[in-house]
Amino acid sequence: MVPFKAGFISILGRPNVGKSTLFNRLLGDKIAIIAERPQTTRNRILGIKNVEGGQFIFLDTPGIHQGRSELNKRMVRTAIASGRDADILLFLIEAMPARRKGPANGRIPQGKQRCSFSGHQ
Repeated sequence: MVPFKAGFISILGRPNVGKSTLFNRLLGDKIAIIAERPQTTRNRILGIKNVEGGQFIFLDTPGIHQGRSELNKRMVRTAIASGRDADILLFLIEAMPARRKGPANGRIPQGKQRCSFSGHQ
């Protein structure tokens, strides 16, 4: 008999790169809202995919960006915390050339504090 295995997969990336679309496609159902407007996902969304011999637990997260408002900063903290809880980090990027303008375009923002997903600083 094959042992049962399960793991958490956190889907991370900038706002509006398709994290929720991928999440829904992987699960085969519309669980997360999809919109053209960035920052539609405000909390972590959990979805479970059962397969023979195991489970994939997917975490759809808010976009990682340089938040100015307290709400945006909280959403970024939620996304980073979801990464710490995961066994696998799936970092999604746009395949097309960047359409956005501004200083955060083309890079992930670097905060003043270090972030470690393994729990080690």
